[in-house]
Order: sequence, then structure tokens, then C-alpha cells
Amino acid sequence: MLSSEQKTQQKSSKSTSTVLAEKSSTYVREASSNYDVDRVTELWANLTMIQQMKGDDHWLKNSQNSGLTWNEYIDKLVDSKGAKVLTFENQDLIFGFAYMTLENINASKPNLRPSLKAVIKEVYLEPAYRKKINYDALAELMRKALQSLDINYFEIDVKDLVL
Repeated sequence: MLSSEQKTQQKSSKSTSTVLAEKSSTYVREASSNYDVDRVTELWANLTMIQQMKGDDHWLKNSQNSGLTWNEYIDKLVDSKGAKVLTFENQDLIFGFAYMTLENINASKPNLRPSLKAVIKEVYLEPAYRKKINYDALAELMRKALQSLDINYFEIDVKDLVL
């Protein structure tokens, strides 16, 4: 259940940012507001806990090694110029996210137009939404969202992705 402050932040994030893609009341867009970052931080903590139980604690170690709090660490990842975070949401709630790093794939070829490639490192959906989502449709929404951000190519490099 969202607090009244979270509801206000959610409404302002939707009104100030463009929804990039939409299908079956599921939206995919770039994380931009405080509400987005707060919710992604919460979901990323869930992902990290699950990964830690499976013996993979790289996000936890990286956050501890950074000297930042968990919230500051995730905020830094989300705000990085070399990364993007897409949110998956319905009219009520952000229920998942994708984290990706960005690469300029034509940096060493000055005669070619610069192109961006996203390397998707994490994808997380809350367990309650996993059976409700059409993964092909979600992938298409992600593709359209990336395209609208001028990202020409993408690669999926998620270590523990199970669909």
C-alpha cells in the first residue's frame, strides 16, 4: 500500500515524464522521479536478497565497498550517465525494473554515426506479477522504450534470468 506522499510522487512522475510504451495497461519507461528511484531501490533490495540466498552477493558487496548507504548506491547507479533503468508498471504500482549499462559501439569509427548499445544486466519482476505478464509483450515494450531513448542495439547479459 502506498503512502499519501508516495501516491503524490507517483502521480507527478507520470505527469512529468512521457510513458514510452504501453500495452495491456503495462507501461515501460525510463526511471526519472524520486518515486521511481525509491521504488526501484526497494525492488533492487529484494533482488539482492534473493541473489544473496543463491550465493551471489555482488550488488551487496559493491554497495558496501562504495562506502554509500544502499539508497545512495542505487541512486548513483540510476543517475549514472553510462546506465539506464527502465520501470515496469501498471496504473497502480511499479512492479519491476531493468538495469542496463550503455556502450558507444562506434566510438573508434569516426566515419560512422554514433550508436548506443544497452547491455541489460538485471531484470526483476515482483513475484506476484510474474505469472500475469506476457514476457514477449514486455520484451517488445522494452525494445520500443530503448528505441525511443535512441538506443539502437541491446544485449541481454543477466546471469540468473529464469523465464
